[in-house]
Amino acid sequence: MPVNKHRAAKLVVRDNENREYYVIANPGMASKWRNDKTIPLVDVVQSFDVWTSNCYKETGEAIRPPKGMLESAFQTKDGDEMVRQIVERGEEKGM
Repeated sequence: MPVNKHRAAKLVVRDNENREYYVIANPGMASKWRNDKTIPLVDVVQSFDVWTSNCYKETGEAIRPPKGMLESAFQTKDGDEMVRQIVERGEEKGM
């Protein structure tokens, strides 16, 4: 059985202003979850923290965005729902 060298991945979405938001996930689990929603999100993501960068590039420093920015981007105040949306729509990228 091949060994997965990558122990974490980013699931990335962009808002209407092209700002990137992401969660840290277990590689390959988002696509499995999309096909089988009985998989708990806790098995997909490594934490329920949503991150952005201090610039509009992938290489910026990771920061926690203000609540108002997150609420505007995801149209909800529920942090778990924000994570669910990122897992649902996010593009998986290596770290």
